[in-house]
Amino acid sequence: MEGQLRYQSPNRWLTRLGWAILFIVTVVGLAAVVIRTVEGLGVTNLNYIVPWGLWVAFYIYFIGLSAGSFLLSTAIYVFGYKKLEPIGRLALFSALIALIAGLFFVLIDLGHMERFWTVFVNRNWWSVLEIEIHFYVLYIIVILTELWLLMRQDLIRCAQNESGWRATICGWLTLGSRDLSEASAQRDRRWMKILGIFGIPIAIGVHGGTGALFAVVKARPMWYGPLFPIVFIISALASGAALLTFLLAFFVGRALDKAQRDDLVLTLGKITAGLLIFDLLLIWSEFSVGLYGNIPEDVEVLRLIMFGPFWWVFWLVQILFGALVPLFFILWPRTGRDPRMVGLAGLMIVIGIIGVRLNIVIPALNVPVIPGFDRAYTMLPAPTQTTPTLSPEQLNLLTWLILIAAVITVGVIAALAWLHREGRHDHPMREGLVAGGTAALFFLVLLVLVRWLGSSTALGLSTADLTHTPIGGILGHSEIRSYYVPTLNEWLSSLGLIGLSIFLGVLGYKILPLETSEGH
Repeated sequence: MEGQLRYQSPNRWLTRLGWAILFIVTVVGLAAVVIRTVEGLGVTNLNYIVPWGLWVAFYIYFIGLSAGSFLLSTAIYVFGYKKLEPIGRLALFSALIALIAGLFFVLIDLGHMERFWTVFVNRNWWSVLEIEIHFYVLYIIVILTELWLLMRQDLIRCAQNESGWRATICGWLTLGSRDLSEASAQRDRRWMKILGIFGIPIAIGVHGGTGALFAVVKARPMWYGPLFPIVFIISALASGAALLTFLLAFFVGRALDKAQRDDLVLTLGKITAGLLIFDLLLIWSEFSVGLYGNIPEDVEVLRLIMFGPFWWVFWLVQILFGALVPLFFILWPRTGRDPRMVGLAGLMIVIGIIGVRLNIVIPALNVPVIPGFDRAYTMLPAPTQTTPTLSPEQLNLLTWLILIAAVITVGVIAALAWLHREGRHDHPMREGLVAGGTAALFFLVLLVLVRWLGSSTALGLSTADLTHTPIGGILGHSEIRSYYVPTLNEWLSSLGLIGLSIFLGVLGYKILPLETSEGH
């Protein structure tokens, strides 16, 4: 009984509240996408110094998630690692949804989104970007075909045995196939292996090629290195494995019993930890070469990454939250045997790699390719420090109110969790706690938004520039500064596209037969 309770869904009100918040954020974010579509790139802080920003960082992030999930599926269907077979379909489906999300961000970053199709007409086979686009087309075909082969017989059974709209959709997706024989199943498995073998170089080309897009930009020394495409591939594998670890630990796995799911989560956690350690080794290699060689441009970029206005993205998000803490959770025996803690570590790694992508894209562009280039035009770059709309006293008051709202919210959640654990679902205070917690969370989000808009920068924390402090002087001093801070529209539109991708993933998970106990 205790094992069953451990994997129960959260309180219904928390689930509904979470979906409500996600829905609101998605709607607001898609409205920001509409504004960007109508107004153009003028709603961003992109400029001639930093032409790639937040959207490009999210693009390479989701392409990495996709390629990593796909390559993990090849371990099952090409190399015969049967233990992971129950998550094979989910890995392929995650690869598809992450790819769609990545392409959303590519589209919104284009100056003229309506002209995306011209790349298929005006060809340049010497362009890495041109080659990469054709990899994407092949990649989509391979993923869709593999998914169809894996689900074909289940789709036929769904169309024959169920009723209503789900049976209708399953009937469409069978593409007219009705063969449930063992011979046809064997044929599907053979084609799966062929497509998996064919898909390995394509998936490597998809994300290794994304790394190559940066590596061939010769004017950016921080990118222009032979390890860069390899870093992209390894971090893709780490992020894909971490995503599947998190999903399996908390949301999927209905076809497995508790022991099987626990075993899979712990196995994926160990794979993720190994890949993450290798990824950190490669990143250290990239950084150390520039530092030891005292390459001025590399040192300037590293100074901005480690001690610039967004130092916390590197030290707190990428290193502490996204690497050290999750590795501790996975490798420490006490937490490493708890599938929930390992799943939480997977989520932390998935979030932490966002920091990796931000630090790849933006800081390298902030160092002018020619000294004085940033002052050569009369048109100034987009400002990174805007005039505060609120006084310091008002901002300080808002900060205290945010802390109070956060403490109340956490306290209410803790109280509700205690009541749930004790089985006191009819406690007279429960309804009041739910109402109070919902109100506190609403005001917390509202206050954070007001504080964000009223602060001197887009993120508030970015005012803590360490480049001219003693700790920032470890790498020497310079007048380098950040020429780009994402606007509110860039953040909201990003959240809208991420929310839309999540809803597409949940819809597909509800409709398609993605759960299987094969391999056990």
